[in-house]
Amino acid sequence: MSFWSSISFNLAVLMNLLVAFFYPLEGIRRGTLDGHLSALLWIAMLVSLAIVIILPQPHGVRVLIASTILRLIFSVGLEPTLFLLGAFNVGNKMIFLMSFVGNRGTFTRGYKAMIMDVEFLYHLLYLIICSLGVFVHVFFYSLLLFDLVYREETLLNVIKSVTRNGRSILLTAVLALILVYLFSIVGYIFFQDDFLLNIDRIPNKTLESGASMVGDFLSAGVCRKDSGENCSTEAVMDAAIATQPSAVVIEDKERSCDSLLMCIVTVLSHGLRSGGGVGDVLRKPSKEEPLFAGRVIYDLLFFFLVIIIVLNLIFGVIIDTFADLRSEKQKKEEVLKTTCFICGLERDKFDNKTVTFEEHIKVEHNMWHYLFFIVLVKVKDSTEYTGPESYVAEMIREHNLDWFPRMRAMSLVCSDADGEQNEIRSLQEKLESTMKLVSNLSGQLTELKEQMTEQRKQKQRIGLLGHPQHPQHANPQQTA
Repeated sequence: MSFWSSISFNLAVLMNLLVAFFYPLEGIRRGTLDGHLSALLWIAMLVSLAIVIILPQPHGVRVLIASTILRLIFSVGLEPTLFLLGAFNVGNKMIFLMSFVGNRGTFTRGYKAMIMDVEFLYHLLYLIICSLGVFVHVFFYSLLLFDLVYREETLLNVIKSVTRNGRSILLTAVLALILVYLFSIVGYIFFQDDFLLNIDRIPNKTLESGASMVGDFLSAGVCRKDSGENCSTEAVMDAAIATQPSAVVIEDKERSCDSLLMCIVTVLSHGLRSGGGVGDVLRKPSKEEPLFAGRVIYDLLFFFLVIIIVLNLIFGVIIDTFADLRSEKQKKEEVLKTTCFICGLERDKFDNKTVTFEEHIKVEHNMWHYLFFIVLVKVKDSTEYTGPESYVAEMIREHNLDWFPRMRAMSLVCSDADGEQNEIRSLQEKLESTMKLVSNLSGQLTELKEQMTEQRKQKQRIGLLGHPQHPQHANPQQTA
């Protein structure tokens, strides 16, 4: 998020805290602080200002802002301070919106593109709500807290878990409404007297106090005096009391199924919100009644069909969608961490190489260097293009990404070439050692042949000299 957007969100949180703790705003007025505490606030504000000027740090700025706001609250009052904070937030959002439009080029693309830009419409709605909080009523500031959903991806996934499968959830809800309608018809026909609800009627004094609160709220900024309306508290209270009977009777029970519409409203409102179904809010029947068994079946069917099956189907769709979104987010983060954005090579391709994966994505295939090169090609005069720049400019105009080195890297090519040379060198060394071994073996074999020849010659000489060997007589015992 940008700096201006962070300022707007922090101001929205601060204003809502002030409204939540001190509304109605008449509680704190100017001059209500003790003199010693007032002097302490002045000292804290001046000291923090000096620290920010001498040594600017984020913590010092926060202390200065907090002390300044407290000083404004006790100097001019809480309501003027809220007005100043809201006006500052409106101005800050206007500056952010103008910078956003300028950076995105929304005006240059025409009004149609401006209307179709969802992000621009979001910031415009934010500005409108800020203005309503300043000029209409401070309760509009509460809507600004939804900016947290826009800022946090986790909360955005929570919203997407409902909207992604919105059709399935809507159809399941329609099925629930059909079942509620059928159970309302059965209840209207057979169990009309069982629809007795415990109620607490509002007395006249409570009604008058409620009308007074409504009058105070309307006169605070919603009721328009300039249109001729009487916005006084008495007029609003009289109008509210005039629509009520003069005497209010407090009763404990009330029939809520005298018409089919009331049956539908009762089953839909009380049946779905009760943990045990519509049977929790109806009259408890006696076992001697003729429709006791039917009432038991009615309550159990509503509990199993609507509460257990249909509502859990809706919850299951939401939970499964959120789990899918979380797994998709984890896969995206894993791809960003282990895959090069430019060439698409994974981290394991750089194992046992001269260049690591971190060096590759920072030096060789830095995506910001490619972005800078694209910007250079777009802003550079076409008559000054070099050969590669002309090729890349043509590819960019055609929205063609073939000039990106997909699944290739110079470091891997060089390391592969070096590896092949090292392998050839090792093979040559092995071949030379094998040749030496073969030559040694051939020499030893030649010497062995010469020795064998010499031994044969010696045996022949001995045979020629006439020393015949007499045959040995066999031992008769061995023969036997």
